[in-house]
Amino acid sequence: MNIDPQILNNIILIATSLGVSFIVALWMSIIFWVIRDIRSRSRDPFVGLLSFLLVIILPIFGIFIYWIIRPNQTIEQKYQTALEEEALLKELEKKQNCPGCGRMIEDDWILCPSCHTRIKKICISCGKILELPWNLCPFCGNPQQKVYKTDKAQANLYQLDKKD
Repeated sequence: MNIDPQILNNIILIATSLGVSFIVALWMSIIFWVIRDIRSRSRDPFVGLLSFLLVIILPIFGIFIYWIIRPNQTIEQKYQTALEEEALLKELEKKQNCPGCGRMIEDDWILCPSCHTRIKKICISCGKILELPWNLCPFCGNPQQKVYKTDKAQANLYQLDKKD
C-alpha cells in the first residue's frame, strides 16, 4: 500500500491547520472569558488590564495564574453577602438583653431562662404578653394588677408606683 506523498502532505497540512485554528479559537475564547469574568469581579481597570495581558502573554499558563489571583467573589456575590450580614446584624439588634444577667432574650419570653428574672407579664384578661410597666393592656383595654419585683436589676430598671 503506497500513499502518495502529496496526499500525505495535504492531510498533515489540513490537520495542522485545524489544530492551530482550534488552539487560536480556544485562546481567543479564554481571552474573552477572562475579560467578562474580571469585569464581574472587579471595577478596577488596572486589574482588568493586568488579567488581560497575563492571558495574552502566557496563553496556556496565564489562565491558571488568573484563576489563582482573581478575586474569589463576583461583585454581585459580595453585594449579596453584605446584604446577608446586614440582615443578620439587624436581627441581632432586635433581640433584647436580660436586665438581670445580660444574656439575649426573645421578645415573647416572660422569664429569663438563665437567671429567672421576670421580663414581661401576661394580661389577666386576654393572656397577651405585656411590658412590665404597662398598667393597661393595649390589646383588650383592661387595667392590670401591679407586679412587684424582687430582683435588684428589675428594681433599677422599673420604678415602682408606691402610691397604692
